[in-house]
Amino acid sequence: MRISLLTLAFLLPTAALADCPGGAEVFSCTIGKKALEICHRQNALTYSFGPPGAPDLTLTQPLAAVAFTPWPGVGSTIWESIAFPNQGYTYEVWTAVERDPEATGGLQGGINVLKGEALQAQLTCDPGTASQSLDAIFGLKESIGQCWDFDSRSWATTCN
Repeated sequence: MRISLLTLAFLLPTAALADCPGGAEVFSCTIGKKALEICHRQNALTYSFGPPGAPDLTLTQPLAAVAFTPWPGVGSTIWESIAFPNQGYTYEVWTAVERDPEATGGLQGGINVLKGEALQAQLTCDPGTASQSLDAIFGLKESIGQCWDFDSRSWATTCN
């Protein structure tokens, strides 16, 4: 059964842009009247989404366990994504920018909401509000001794 966007809006995790107290902002944007933010603090990443100032839900994962997919280095669009699982749903935050300097639109971002493998909703950041790409997570993962294996498309602790 497909969930309507109105129903899904009540199911989405919500949190405020909290300016990452005690941590560093990795990404933020607005989606309508809601704020999306990913913060880094003490080797963990926290996803927050919702009305500014009143979080309904935040999702925190250890940096070592975070499902971050970096850009594979091919194609005209540079993109990254990070997934935060929660009770059968996955909140996949993504950023993308065209490599062509003539392209318009600049940095874009958003959230894909999945239940299992089924896409439930796609929310896009308001134009011009995406703070930065997610590529800083690559360096954070490397700082804890992980490396990306492009062949297996996975993070490893033994780097060649």
